[in-house]
Amino acid sequence: MVHQFCRTLLATALIGGLSACGESGGDNAAPSTSSASAAAGSVSAAELAALRDRVARLRTEVERLQDFNDIKRLQRTYGFYLDEAMWDDLADLFADDGSIEIALDGVYSGKSRVRDYLYALGGGHSGNAEGSLNEHFQLMPVVNVSEDGTTAKGRWRAIIMGGDYGGTAIWGEGPYENEYVKEDGVWKLKTVHWYDSMMVPYEGGWAKNKDVTGGKFVSGVLPPDAPSTVQYDTWPGVYLPPFHFKNPVTGE
Repeated sequence: MVHQFCRTLLATALIGGLSACGESGGDNAAPSTSSASAAAGSVSAAELAALRDRVARLRTEVERLQDFNDIKRLQRTYGFYLDEAMWDDLADLFADDGSIEIALDGVYSGKSRVRDYLYALGGGHSGNAEGSLNEHFQLMPVVNVSEDGTTAKGRWRAIIMGGDYGGTAIWGEGPYENEYVKEDGVWKLKTVHWYDSMMVPYEGGWAKNKDVTGGKFVSGVLPPDAPSTVQYDTWPGVYLPPFHFKNPVTGE
């Protein structure tokens, strides 16, 4: 058994060397499959083919894990920029043909319109005023990357604390169903869609208050490019946005 394990390790190492040399295109020629087989003892062509397949699958798994981490970093960066009202930096996270749909304001398409929407959200200026709190926690990620690794979908939950010192304060909550695209090796936001479950005053919270926005933030002053893709009732109404993923246990 130990002998077989060593043979397998050697064959795997040789396959890695074959791939590395083949990709480098240098003067050191990669050994042929026949010489690799000879060096590995009696490893058959079928075994080498199986090992090649396994190495390829492992490489893909590593790439998908990296995609998953990159997308999480992207979404969390979105949250930090949103916290600080850094609208230009936030807009730059979007693809050129990206879009944003917040609550029931409608859809704003294209990076420039995303930027317009964000500035409208901030009252026409970037940066938080003194004494202003605008926290958006990006939680509970479920990210699914396409088989070819060029697109992805993600569901998140935002918990929001906002307000002004000496003035009013709010609690907010709601899920995202977002799409992402990889361009030139960089993950970007393709569509951001946040569903407003509730935006209620801190005083009394959701136990004593209805949603104070009705799902509308800036569409009254900045008309959208398209109406909301779905209509729903905010708190105390309840709406469950469809999940982009299947149940991981039942497959339903």
